[in-house]
Parts: sequence; C-alpha cells; structure tokens
Amino acid sequence: MRFSVFSLSSWHYLLVGECGEKRMRSKNPIILSCVFILILLLGSVQKVPAQDFAYSPAVTPTPFYTKTVEWQITNVTSEVVEWGFGSGAFWQANENQHIVFDIHQLADAEVHGIFTIGNLTIPTNDSRIAAEIAFSIWPWFPGLISHLTWTTVDQRSTDAASGLLVGELEILTTTTTKSYIYHQAAPGNQNTTLIYDKQTGILLEGYTEFFFLNDYHLGVEYVGVTQVPTSTTYFGVLLTAIFVSLIIAFVVIRRPSVRN
Repeated sequence: MRFSVFSLSSWHYLLVGECGEKRMRSKNPIILSCVFILILLLGSVQKVPAQDFAYSPAVTPTPFYTKTVEWQITNVTSEVVEWGFGSGAFWQANENQHIVFDIHQLADAEVHGIFTIGNLTIPTNDSRIAAEIAFSIWPWFPGLISHLTWTTVDQRSTDAASGLLVGELEILTTTTTKSYIYHQAAPGNQNTTLIYDKQTGILLEGYTEFFFLNDYHLGVEYVGVTQVPTSTTYFGVLLTAIFVSLIIAFVVIRRPSVRN
C-alpha cells in the first residue's frame, strides 16, 4: 500500500488532535531517530528466493551473518584439475583437507558465495560448483546445497539420467536423507552418489568418479556450518545510528518544557 505525505499528515492530525500535536512535536526527534534505524534494518533485508526453490534457514545468510559450510575430502584425484574450460584456473587438493563454501546470497533460485577447494578460492555459485567437481548428472546440478522442493529434485535427476548421460539412477528416501545413486550406461563411466540432509539441503556425503583422458574422483563428508559476521561497515553504521539516536533522545527528554 502506498501512502502520500498528505495522507500521512492528515491521519496524524486526526489521531492526535491539536493538543496532541504540540506534544508530538517535542517527541519528533525520537520518532525520526527510530524511523531512521528501522529504515537501515529494512533496507538490508535479504532478497527471498523464489518459493518453488525454498532453502533452509541453516544455509540462508542474513544482513548480519554469512553462512560457511565445510566438508572434509575423503578421496581425491592426484591430478591437477582445470576449473572451467580455458579459464586458466586450476585446483589440486589432498585427502583430509576441507572444501569450504562461504554463502553470501540466495538469489534467482541459486546459492552464491566464495568456494575454496585445495589451492583455489573463487567466487561462484552452487550450480557451477556442481558442474566443475562433477557432483551432478548433466544438466542437473544439485551440488553442495540443494533446495528443499524434493519432488522437483527427484524429477530433474530422473530426467537427467534418461537424457544425454543416460544411466541407472536410484533414489532413496529416509526420514532424514535423500540419496541419489547414479551409474552411467556404457560407453560412459561416470558413477556418482550424493546424499543430502532433507531438512537443510546440505550434502552429507558425496562421491563421484569417471575416466576421461585421466582418472578423476572426489569424495567428501559434511563437517559443519557456522555463522560468520558480515562486514564491520554495516555494524558501524548501525551502532552510530543508535548512538546518535540515544543522544537526541537524551537531549529532548532533558529539555525543559515550555508552558503557554
């Protein structure tokens, strides 16, 4: 609903009346200060993802915190792996190292952030991660963080397994997990297992392997998720606004009232 300045001021007069108007004038600085703080908070509200692709609060960043999710590498190729064909970016990792996804934003049904694997740290999104580390069945890219519309996930994984990379797909559902076990039909040789937590959409275990020019394999296990404070710039602005508001309120309260 849109309010004009005229309508707000008119309702204000009707509600408080002429006498109330005088009292309200003395409190205007306090009201304006509170409105200023409210505007700051509302202005930093995260864009909500499309309802059809709802993500868990466990992986949803806020104006105050990003979410950092970690997995331990349990099995990994010894090869140097290119990130993106012709990009010039490469990664190499070892067993027991952690891969890390710092989630900064959920937008357009996608998870965006900073991804670290081995010696590579790169800004990217979850679909791109899925494609690059082969935690996927092309063109289905669930990656490290799945949305929670599991019927859609099931359908897209089934479509992928009967498409260009035709193969056998088994979907297992328990009270707590969703598992996708894929074996590509010959002459292909991709084998991928992805096990997700149903409540959070976080990958609990992942393993993928295939042979194409070289032997590629990667296995990971979920370690945990933590909240990381966002830039101190936001906190600085907010604390300054609160401090100034308190000073204004103190001055107004201490100011002697004027009697007619």
